[in-house]
Amino acid sequence: MSKVLLFYPRTGWDVKNVSVVLPLSVMLLGRPLRRAGYKPIIIDQRIDHHWKRTLQEHLRDGDVAAVGVSAMTGFQIKGGLEASKLVRHVAPDVPIVWGGVHPSLLPMETIADPAVDYVVWGEGEESLIELLDALKDTRDPVGIPGVSYMNRHGEPVHGGARPFLKDLSDVLIPDYDLVDVADYITTQTLGERDLAIMTSRGCPSRCSFCYNVAYANRRWRSQPAEAVVDHIELITKQFGIDAILVKDDNFFVSKKRVAAIAEELNRRNVKVIVRAECRADYVSRSYDHDFLTHLYDTGFQEMTVGAESGTEIGLDILAKDISVENIREANRRLGAARIATKFTFMSGFPGETWESIQATLKLMLDLVKENPYARATPLHLYAPYPGTPLYDQAVRHGWTPPETLAGWAAVDFHEIDMPWIEPHLQKMLERMSVSTYFLDGRTMPEYFAASPMMSLASRVYGSVVRWRARNNYFRMMPELWLMEQYRKVYA
Repeated sequence: MSKVLLFYPRTGWDVKNVSVVLPLSVMLLGRPLRRAGYKPIIIDQRIDHHWKRTLQEHLRDGDVAAVGVSAMTGFQIKGGLEASKLVRHVAPDVPIVWGGVHPSLLPMETIADPAVDYVVWGEGEESLIELLDALKDTRDPVGIPGVSYMNRHGEPVHGGARPFLKDLSDVLIPDYDLVDVADYITTQTLGERDLAIMTSRGCPSRCSFCYNVAYANRRWRSQPAEAVVDHIELITKQFGIDAILVKDDNFFVSKKRVAAIAEELNRRNVKVIVRAECRADYVSRSYDHDFLTHLYDTGFQEMTVGAESGTEIGLDILAKDISVENIREANRRLGAARIATKFTFMSGFPGETWESIQATLKLMLDLVKENPYARATPLHLYAPYPGTPLYDQAVRHGWTPPETLAGWAAVDFHEIDMPWIEPHLQKMLERMSVSTYFLDGRTMPEYFAASPMMSLASRVYGSVVRWRARNNYFRMMPELWLMEQYRKVYA
């Protein structure tokens, strides 16, 4: 049985059992590959500090059908290229296949890199297997939907678009045998032992910065309620976890489906805490107190809400289709229902002003002050995803997109280098981005729940960050050096 090595690159801030969750994008390929007669093997660069040796050993053992790399725009590309170049050196005849969000958005630039042979773009479950079968039979993969490559004349060949999968009941159940699940249990959900899952794909919203606008064409598809609860029940029993971290882009699109999942959890008496992504306007306009308290009682005790900006102008630029009042009202309603809410924000996008950044910091502080269950973290740095409306605005504001795959590795959420932001402000935003993870004094203590010392230190540092935010003082921050040292030691 030929092996397919699935490589998952580092994301930049990877701390085992703190920030590292299951590599779902490659795990979801496991069962389709097995059914097709291949042996999938995952190499996770985030936790395997000897990944080079692991990769070389598999390559030298022989019978490797292909090496697959999954990458988002930004830092993951760097690790993916490291692995691809190693494959080229050790086993030059082994095909290298890239997939994931970035290759799907820019397949031409990706296959132009000499360390990449093929790109599987869009949903890869069927395209990858058809490509592997063609390579196994020494057939030209021309015409396979969702596959791009350079032919022997150096000309790009793109298969047509593959239709989205209609039934996700089975597709979103990963192959847990591919990893040591204990490596991926975190405490990101209210400090309880959790595992990440997916129950849907896509999002119907039009946020101008989000890759889904181009990647999923604003289409949302989901697992049926019973399939979701089957999955939750399975992993809570098998792995002894107490919470579920839903990694959907927008879990709450269908209120009817959410209600059905809650009812099914209640009917089966599945006792588990669930955290999932929601929009502020869903809560402020459609979720009354009775519905929210019912959700809380059935386990939905934490939400992540993308607030993004503290001004109406900022929200308009980001095409959030919400108002600041929607955010505040959602905070009031969720607080009354005792649902812990993690409001996320972003900064550094074109059209944003220093006054807008200050207003965003103030809103973050207000939400935490007004609601004892609220979290406001962090201030993400804007990164332009190809194919999104805000990407085009960034170009019009003077930003020059990278022209190579390697160039895109520098486009990241942890650093910012945009022409509309003065250099001194760029450095300040980078400091703010890291430190505001601790602003609410609640999120990071939960992430470090397994370490009482780190949990206490995070809580104490939160008061320092709130003082900085109130006074707009993000200079002289020696603590960031300490954080970087911690990351280097434990990542």
